[in-house]
Amino acid sequence: GTPDLSGVWQPDGEPLPAGIESIEGDLHFPKHMINVGADLGGGQPPMQPAAAEILKARNGVEHPGAYCKPTGVPNVNAIVLPYKIVQTPKLVLMLYEENQVFRQIFLDGRKPVEGAVPRFMGYSTGRWEGNELVVETTGTTDQSWLDGMGHPHTDRMRVTERFRRRDAGHLEIQTTIDDPGAYTSPFTYTVKATLVPEDDLLEYFCTENEKDSEHYR
Repeated sequence: GTPDLSGVWQPDGEPLPAGIESIEGDLHFPKHMINVGADLGGGQPPMQPAAAEILKARNGVEHPGAYCKPTGVPNVNAIVLPYKIVQTPKLVLMLYEENQVFRQIFLDGRKPVEGAVPRFMGYSTGRWEGNELVVETTGTTDQSWLDGMGHPHTDRMRVTERFRRRDAGHLEIQTTIDDPGAYTSPFTYTVKATLVPEDDLLEYFCTENEKDSEHYR
């Protein structure tokens, strides 16, 4: 009685914004992988002064992913690597190719976890509202960044994702970030993905034969 979100999904990419270059060449990247404020007025979410200072300090600093840290929720839905959704009546699994990390979204009626030990994927509970899967995530570590630019968050952040399968081949995840420790008001953006029906996830570990971090300055 609910839409089936199962499948392998690839986040949609776009040309890089002006002034941003990639050493990989002319590739298309999901815009919210780079900037969660890409669709907002001025290209910035409404930051608290302390968050603005953190963002400024991170200019020119390598993303935690450069040291093989997990991307974390919610930005893990907007990176260039695919993920698989496995749907059951009481549990949805999201399996990410990046470092083989996963999320468990519980649909058994449990409440969001409060005061939990922070972790990269957080603690997710979900419910169906019509054709949308609504997921609430709490308990995320402030070690992760919201995007490649370095927008910060605190462990007070609550993330609400609304998963909607627009048609057979396209998925939309409307994402609302509510973090009074870093932002003056909640803000929302939507990431999009395309079904990859004849493909599957590959094994990928950033730490395997990693030789870059010793050269960072």
